[in-house]
Amino acid sequence: MRSSGLQEILELIYAPNAVTHMLSGKAVARAIRGHMLVDTALHSLLVSKIFNFDFPADENEEGNINVSVDDILSKAADVYTELLEGTLSISSACDSAVLQSIKETIHRPLEEMKKNRTSKLWLQYTEMMQILRQFIKAERTGDWELHLKSVKDMLPYLAASGHNLYTKSAYVYLMMMQQLEIDHPEVFAAFKDGHHVMRRSDRYWAGLSSDLMIEQVLMRSVKTAGGLTRGRGMGESQRSQWLLSMPACADMNQAIQELTGVGYYTSDQHKEESIARQKRDREDIMSILTFMKERSPFTGDSSLRNIETGVTADSSVNVDNSKDVGTAIIESLVGQNVIDYTFKKKNQVITLNSKTSIKVDGELIQVDPQLLFQRCTTIANGLFEDISEIFKYELCSVPSSLFDNNGLPRQAK
Repeated sequence: MRSSGLQEILELIYAPNAVTHMLSGKAVARAIRGHMLVDTALHSLLVSKIFNFDFPADENEEGNINVSVDDILSKAADVYTELLEGTLSISSACDSAVLQSIKETIHRPLEEMKKNRTSKLWLQYTEMMQILRQFIKAERTGDWELHLKSVKDMLPYLAASGHNLYTKSAYVYLMMMQQLEIDHPEVFAAFKDGHHVMRRSDRYWAGLSSDLMIEQVLMRSVKTAGGLTRGRGMGESQRSQWLLSMPACADMNQAIQELTGVGYYTSDQHKEESIARQKRDREDIMSILTFMKERSPFTGDSSLRNIETGVTADSSVNVDNSKDVGTAIIESLVGQNVIDYTFKKKNQVITLNSKTSIKVDGELIQVDPQLLFQRCTTIANGLFEDISEIFKYELCSVPSSLFDNNGLPRQAK
């Protein structure tokens, strides 16, 4: 999604430096929330376009809904009310005629929109977000089959985006798990019962992946007060003493809590269900909707463009076909030795990238002028007495003080 306008959308609700980390996979919690809000706004635009009604300009305003749509939504609201009251089961709600009608009504226009490249790119983004939700649900609820399906659905996108090690690891992992029922039936039975994740409480939505459990429990204990990194040393005797004493420390901690009457308890309410969080989410979604209403990707334009700058991609850009490109790469893995297999960069997707391209030893390299300037400044501090010596040459086509990285002039302040 580079240079598609996604970064500018996320910068409406997060600081630019935070968005850089979010898009590079660093700030995971912020990234998930930001992408979820963008996905919600995209679906609001889709519903508004398909059902032909205007969404409200703010949360206190009512949208303009025609009679036929109002009838469908009223029936859907009745199903939702019955579901909350417990008079209707989840399976019955999912199989209800009104939801099937809404699904069919939405499906046909979506297929038409996929004929337009910009719309197809953003619909592909919503599909990736659905995979993310599916994976989170599988981990939180301990659903083994859904977990495997989520990893399988991720494979084409991992391959197309150039995450080669993730692609190889996930591919081998899926092959091993398909044979798990035959090779290790006891382990397979445990995984089917939801034991492929760990739990620190008996709540339904509280499953944790093994790596998260290691970080939240073991590494936290190691790096906090009383841990191995706090002056104890990391020798074999220190590690053995620390590990063997942890169960006794837990018993003492529980006894002290019972003695003092002070315990550690958690609320049944999830932090994202608080009134303040819901209010903030609504405000951020309205900000995104206001921004995207004027720059909607779901138009009749057949070209592939950046919805913020309007820059149009040439015919070599194929990021809107990421799933097909990734599927072709995965198919080339069949029958190959994973260790010896080499991914070719030319088979990966070409993104909507407005940054300058240069050739080094015949290889096309994308250059971020701002990042290049920062790196030159950092290196020069230790090598040159006068930093200005390395800035005698042109680093980019336009001065970064006057133009943004997308090539447009900076706004006056």
